Amino acid sequence: MLLTVVLVPQLLSRDARLQVLRAHVSEVARLAASSVEGDLHRQLIESQAGSPPDESMLAQARAPLLRLHRNWPEAIYVYTMGVDGGMPFFVLDTAQDPAFAASRKLKPSPYGEEFRIRPEYSSNWLNELAAGRAYVNEYFQHDDYGYFLSGHAPIRDDSGRVAGFAGVDFDLDYYIAEEARFRRIEFTSIAFALLLSLLLGFAYAHYRFTQQNQMRLHYESAMQDSLTGLLNRRGALSAIEAGWSDANIHSHAALLVDIDNFKAINDTHGHATGDEVVRTLAAALRGCLRPNDITARLGGDEFLVFAPDCDRSGAEKIASQLLEVVRQTAGPVGFRVSIGISVVTAAQGDFDRLYRQADTALYRAKGAGRDGYAFFSV
Repeated sequence: MLLTVVLVPQLLSRDARLQVLRAHVSEVARLAASSVEGDLHRQLIESQAGSPPDESMLAQARAPLLRLHRNWPEAIYVYTMGVDGGMPFFVLDTAQDPAFAASRKLKPSPYGEEFRIRPEYSSNWLNELAAGRAYVNEYFQHDDYGYFLSGHAPIRDDSGRVAGFAGVDFDLDYYIAEEARFRRIEFTSIAFALLLSLLLGFAYAHYRFTQQNQMRLHYESAMQDSLTGLLNRRGALSAIEAGWSDANIHSHAALLVDIDNFKAINDTHGHATGDEVVRTLAAALRGCLRPNDITARLGGDEFLVFAPDCDRSGAEKIASQLLEVVRQTAGPVGFRVSIGISVVTAAQGDFDRLYRQADTALYRAKGAGRDGYAFFSV
């Protein structure tokens, strides 16, 4: 009876630890998928049928995955895939970055390489992903890197369609070592096995929960604005830096968007209404941008739109469309915006210059009566 009292909780806690582990892998796979720009990933998949994408485009799409992988020591591989004719193929792989691959001793899977799963690991994983659900393998897998558990999650574009999927391979050395220690405890000390297993199970679950929560908080605070879900200043600068020096792009445009009389809205209707106005403008911005455009909330009521490969005509079209959407938006209160626009080529200067010129143009738009846009001019 004593053996039963000790072993039954041990078996149950062992299963619970596995489920916690599988849930953790599933959540990290979702985090990896959410960090990939869906529309850009769809373009990369569609390039499989035509001319392959250039390395700068792959590097831009790979950057958020690299940031995630560098902060996650248990990850062996972090990658994305597409499907062509029922056959999955690699699109992005953090090991495609030579420096990172050397630091982790990884072998990269090049863009377009087919992925053939071993017969003993076959499952309905592609059907689950096509249906928009995350999938974690039921059993551990083994290769030259040791034992690991794979999780996959669908990548969605701005319209909500599945645009490929992200995959993560979770290193199980730590998990297997812990399980071996539990087994030794079971056979060497029946009296202390139950207490020790419960304490270790709690510590393990707490460690995983804390790690997952810290990763989520790190990602949100480092790259996202908590109120709108848009990029913050740091996230915007990182994304802009990645695409600024593309030799194939002739010119870039920056649009600074500022809510007119925002202080009066807060003073009259309260800060909760002001926050709702900010969220309403963020939604309007999302609906007016092109797939590769970058939008961010810089703080307060100031927003930035960075439009790569955009000339004066294209920037004017974005500004006009945004003004029209805002005027027709039924938000908590009626509001208007002013927009300052600057357009420069990569050879004419850096982003700091583009930003300062857009800021100057914004003051000109406000001075002209607000609810409009103005271009920077010397």
